[in-house]
Formats: sequence, C-alpha cells, structure tokens
Amino acid sequence: MSPEVSVRPGREEDAEGLVRAYEAAWDAALAPLVGKSLGDLAPFDARVEQARASLADPPENAAAWVAERDREIVGMASAADAELRALYVVPGAWGSGIAKALMEAALDWLRGRGVAEAHLWVGEDNARARRFYEREGWALDGETRTSPVGPREVRYRRSL
Repeated sequence: MSPEVSVRPGREEDAEGLVRAYEAAWDAALAPLVGKSLGDLAPFDARVEQARASLADPPENAAAWVAERDREIVGMASAADAELRALYVVPGAWGSGIAKALMEAALDWLRGRGVAEAHLWVGEDNARARRFYEREGWALDGETRTSPVGPREVRYRRSL
C-alpha cells in the first residue's frame, strides 16, 4: 500500500465519500455480473443518508473503515458480528494493497471482539474478489445463497 493511503474508522462526515467509493467499486466489479448499476438499485441521496446514520450511531456489533488517499476516500470495509460484510476499493486503486489493509482493520476489530472465525459472502461469478480472498486465506465452506440483487453467492470462512 502506498504511504499516502491511510485506513481509519469511518466517521459521519465520510458518508458521501464512502458511498461514492462504494458505488465506483460496485459498478466496476458487480454491475457487469448483475446487469444493474448501484444507482439503479437505490438513489444516491438515500444511500448517503443511510451511511451517515450508520456512521453517526453504529450498532454495537458493527463497524466501518475507510481508506483515504490525498483526502479522498478510495475504499471502504464493514464488519458485523463475525462477518466481513463489505470490502470495496475504487478501480484505480485495485492491486495497491488497500483492500488487504481494509480487510485487516476489519479482522483486527473482529479479533478484538473475541471472534475466532469470520465469514463473508461473495458473488460466485466474481472471480477477482474470490482470488483475492483465497490468496488471503479464506476458504469456501460449501454454503450458497441468492443475493437480494440476484446473483448466486458463496460463503468463505477464515480462522482469526
């Protein structure tokens, strides 16, 4: 990861930047798989308000992080209970180490809460993300589900 990138807990004032980074990453990685952009699924302003509310008053069992470069949010991650819920990095920063740094922040938080094994869900056809998770020690556990936006997802687990 380049030295000008920092990973830190998300704050209420990060809501718009976090949503923009999430949208750029989602549209690049997932829109081709599901046939819809994130904007097709939910209005931008509604997503910003939801993020703002969540960052202002996070549930006790959840947390979010942002990766910031030159005062711009270029990635985000979230975790809740024993799950890595989200991990998105803008396309221009793919392969830079930012995803790993965000993932490690989330896993450190889970470890600090006494979680011994984490899980995550990823689109079955999302080969890039699956390669990343497998490289980072995650393993398929055989569970599948259909996501709310349509594609089939597979579950990975990792000991902490």
